Formats: sequence, structure tokens, C-alpha cells
Amino acid sequence: MSNAMDVIWPALPAFLVGARNTIFYCVAAFPLALLLGLLLALMDESRFIWLSNPARIFIEVVRGTPIVAQIFIVYYGLGAILASLHPSWALWINSWTAGIGTLALNYAAYEAEIYRAGFQSVDKGQEEAAYSLGLSPSQNFFRIQLPQAIPLMIPPFVNDFIYLLKDSAIISVIAGTELTSVLNFFVRKNASNPLPFFFLAIVLYLLMSLPVSYVAKRLERRLRAAF
Repeated sequence: MSNAMDVIWPALPAFLVGARNTIFYCVAAFPLALLLGLLLALMDESRFIWLSNPARIFIEVVRGTPIVAQIFIVYYGLGAILASLHPSWALWINSWTAGIGTLALNYAAYEAEIYRAGFQSVDKGQEEAAYSLGLSPSQNFFRIQLPQAIPLMIPPFVNDFIYLLKDSAIISVIAGTELTSVLNFFVRKNASNPLPFFFLAIVLYLLMSLPVSYVAKRLERRLRAAF
């Protein structure tokens, strides 16, 4: 045990920086994914095909392609497009913006499906009753559908946030610094004894994900009691 600590202790500051960056990527990307996912879900449910078809195509393409391909397209493809428009614009695309943007776009497709399932779980009779009482479609959505759907959507949202913590490791392929990239650096540097670093990374991932799960369960219980 002491030998393992002797190996881990000098590396701990770097691992903590990686964990901090992982949290930053996720905290920045997930709200964007929720907002874009809501927009995609509303577009997908629209009766106008010029809204529903692009949303459905985006959702299926993103869900059907690997995230590593998506991050390369954002990092290299979008960077090249911006550079062709104006050389200084290419500076906007770096490991931070490309990482956050890719995670947000990727998870927006999954959040859209969660929103859609949540909205469809609300009894249609309530929607008809709301309209008979004179509520507008927006009032029906915000006062009837959304409050009842939110408690049902929280568990899958939490699961996706935890998956996002782990999927943020993909940022290492574009030279971003997060927990997995730090782990890879120390494993390569200490190839003869990598296990302590894997253990440290697992502990840090658990310390990041377990509090989120605990808070979400408490929030879900409160929302179910309120609604």
C-alpha cells in the first residue's frame, strides 16, 4: 500500500487538474445539450415537415455515428471552414470549444429522445381538457405537459450526465487535458506499474458521479411529491 501511495502522491495534483477540467467540460456541455435537445424535441414533434425532418435527420445521424468521428469533424472540419472564411476565426476552434461543442451536440440528440418520451407519457386527455378550458398551446406545454414530464425525465438525464463524464475522455484525441488524458500520460510514463494510476482515476470518476446520482434521486422524490 505504501508503495502505491508513493507512486500516486506525486501524480495526484495532475490528476486533480484533469478531474477539474472534466467537470468543467461536462458542466459547460450538458446545459447546452439540454437546451438544444429541447429545441430538437419540439421541432421533431412539429406538424411542419420543414422543422420535423431536419430535427429527425440530425438526431439519427448523431446517434448513428461514433463520437470520435464527430469531434474530428468539429475540430478539423469546422476549423478549416472558419479558417477559409477568415484566418483569425480558426482560433475559435480549440480543444475546449471543440470538446464542449461536440459533447453538447452529441448529447442533444439523446436528450431530445428523452424529452419526446417524457412529453408523450402525459395523458392526451389532459391536453384536450386544457384546450377545452381555453389554454393556448404554449400554456398547455408549460403548465400541463412539462411539469408532469420533468420528474420522469430526471433519471435518464442523470444517467446521461454520468455517461458524459466518461465520454469526455474523447477530448484527449484532440490534445485536450482531462482525467483520462492525464491517466494515459502517467501510464505511458510508468508502464511497469500502471495499476495505481488506474485505481486513482476510478476513484476520482466515482467521486464526481456518485454525488450527482444522490442529489438527483432526492430531487426526483421531491418533484414527484410536488406534482
